[in-house]
Amino acid sequence: MPLKISISFFLATAHEVSHDIAPIFLAQGCVVFDLSGAYRVQNKHFYQQYYGFEHKNTDWLSQAVYGLAEWNADQISQAQLIAVPGCYPTVSQLSLKPLVEAGLLDSTHWPVINATSGVSGAGRKASLTNSFCEVSLQPYGVFTHRHQPEIATHLGIDVIFTPHLGNFARGILATITCKLKQGVTENEVRQAFETAYQDQPLVRVYDKGLPALKAVVGTAFCDIGLAQQGEHLIIVGAEDNLLKGAAAQAVQCMNIRFGFAPTETLI
Repeated sequence: MPLKISISFFLATAHEVSHDIAPIFLAQGCVVFDLSGAYRVQNKHFYQQYYGFEHKNTDWLSQAVYGLAEWNADQISQAQLIAVPGCYPTVSQLSLKPLVEAGLLDSTHWPVINATSGVSGAGRKASLTNSFCEVSLQPYGVFTHRHQPEIATHLGIDVIFTPHLGNFARGILATITCKLKQGVTENEVRQAFETAYQDQPLVRVYDKGLPALKAVVGTAFCDIGLAQQGEHLIIVGAEDNLLKGAAAQAVQCMNIRFGFAPTETLI
């Protein structure tokens, strides 16, 4: 019996480059895991506005599966093109999606996401704005960051997202403020997260306390902590932007796609 070989490619290239070369590999029957933003949102107009290029591969764009591994495993397992989510969108969606799916949020109040990334999130290009010795904690991309529409699109709700750059090397800490529907209890909130992640070993939901970056840097985990007061809920999510927010999630998607345990080689 002939050995069946599947060929896959990981693209960690610029958005425009992934846009151009992914179809070449896909046309040869390869499975592509794209870490750029080129196929994350199935709306061609999004790319002109937020990425500055015209999306011409709309057939592949419509077939791309969004690689939020804990939530889209069934689709990932059948996909040829997997668009690996951005670093901020990963931690933001993992922190909010259990509440959205359980219908616990007050839809008249947009969740507010304040997230801080280490300088590695800004890339390696030599620039004063991301030079380690020059960076001082500050927001950027206010109301204009391309990850805001990515988060909102895949959550299915509007959010306010403000990223910050911090003078540390790696990791993202997201503090998310949201309002619950009247009468929602802490037990209901906890149950929503338990239902979502009880069988997801790379997401760790704290029983008490809030996560710190030191718990996740250098790992493939996303840690989530909760604090509730009445109808107000604070969620704190932490991840390594280079691992769970990028490379490790791509490997997790590959594991799912080819039938391995999601954590294979990651823990």
